[in-house]
Amino acid sequence: MFEDFRIISCPIDPDEREPVIDFKIKNALLGYPNLRFKDPYDAIAFNLAQEGIELNPIRVEVEPWLLPAPDPSYIDLLTVENVVAFIDSNGCLEYANVVCEMLNERNAELVSLIGVDHSITGGVVKFLSEKYGAENIALVVLDSHFDAIIPSIRCGVIQYDLETNPDTPFDPRDPYIMWRPESYNADSFLNFVIEEKLIEPQNLIVAGVSDYPSPKAFEIEDIRIKKYLQHYLSFEKRGVNIIPKEKLKIQKTLKKAIKELDAKYIYISLDIDVGSNNALIGARFTDYNGISEEEIYRTIHEIVKLAKSNEIRFLGFDLMETDVFKATHDRTYDIEANIFKILIRNLSTTLTY
Repeated sequence: MFEDFRIISCPIDPDEREPVIDFKIKNALLGYPNLRFKDPYDAIAFNLAQEGIELNPIRVEVEPWLLPAPDPSYIDLLTVENVVAFIDSNGCLEYANVVCEMLNERNAELVSLIGVDHSITGGVVKFLSEKYGAENIALVVLDSHFDAIIPSIRCGVIQYDLETNPDTPFDPRDPYIMWRPESYNADSFLNFVIEEKLIEPQNLIVAGVSDYPSPKAFEIEDIRIKKYLQHYLSFEKRGVNIIPKEKLKIQKTLKKAIKELDAKYIYISLDIDVGSNNALIGARFTDYNGISEEEIYRTIHEIVKLAKSNEIRFLGFDLMETDVFKATHDRTYDIEANIFKILIRNLSTTLTY
């Protein structure tokens, strides 16, 4: 058992994509054949238990229809319309705030979050910000995507793709790809973290991104793309350090970013799609090819080592965006358990288990 350590399980999965919803419903009606774990936390905990590491999680009570694998009795609620309504009404923010409140109630010192929707990370960041001071917290995110894109900007990019890409994955008849409110969600939560001043921009590093604008994007004259580029790059101008996947392989890039942090504490958030289609396939979004398993481990070791050398105390971490169906078919859970072990052993020299 770990002292002064709180682990949160929050398997909320508000995925509005119609094929994903149809897949969940089909599998629910079949009784989820071959699905061993319905919660990413349970899979990681099972792996750790094989090595004698026992955890005592705080479980967030999630509305049953929003779970990764809902009970068949709730599938009537599982519709695109309902999931969209949940997201657009800031349902993700409500759950993030629940996580923050639960950590406050338990006076947590060191934190780990295991979940699905990456927006829930904002709840931990809010808790740490309130506890230690926004000016003292650094957040390092490993992710294939830069999750600071607000809905109006994203909808504009989608509309442009519909008009110009003959192979677009979007359906022009879909009413939910335009005129969406500026909600807090997995695609935008870092915008909230910065705008709400939960951390200082210069203390946010987002590393491993595959969606960093290419030079060709700047040649496009369409106003929607210009707005996207302006929004994306505005974070760099404010001090956020965005490290594309290709530059992550250059160790001095990460070293420079960590060295420039002006913080006393650091929290690491890992979206497992940073290794999608390379290290693993068990991520919700696999639209990019991420980094290898070895590169994931090396990067995590490097972050922790550099933080320690700069006397920045490591407060916790999370593992997010697991797809419980895809993760059944490869080594996703093994890799996540390995990441957990690397990070938990570096959390504090006072931890015992």
